[in-house]
Amino acid sequence: MTLDEAREEVISGIDYAAYRETDSSLHDSDKNRLFGSEHYSSGRPVYQPSPWADGDFEDKMATLLRTANWLNRTVPAFTEAQELLRHEESVLGRVIRLASNRKA
Repeated sequence: MTLDEAREEVISGIDYAAYRETDSSLHDSDKNRLFGSEHYSSGRPVYQPSPWADGDFEDKMATLLRTANWLNRTVPAFTEAQELLRHEESVLGRVIRLASNRKA
């Protein structure tokens, strides 16, 4: 698994958790912030600001990642992706570390 594939895997899990728990999926801008560059461009219109952008974005994403970890507990690739990114100094790396620190 490449680093970009790992990012996509984790972001997809967070997006699913967001939609499942709140009926509000991540906007492309949220996904790009997590990815670290302009990677997502769905073309879907944006009528309202992202509910995830206000406040502590990383904290919100860590909460969603904890839910995603539970939802994907039987998916080895999801865990592998996080292990590949855990030590990165990036938004996604910090979110992964924050989510795992909360388990204790």
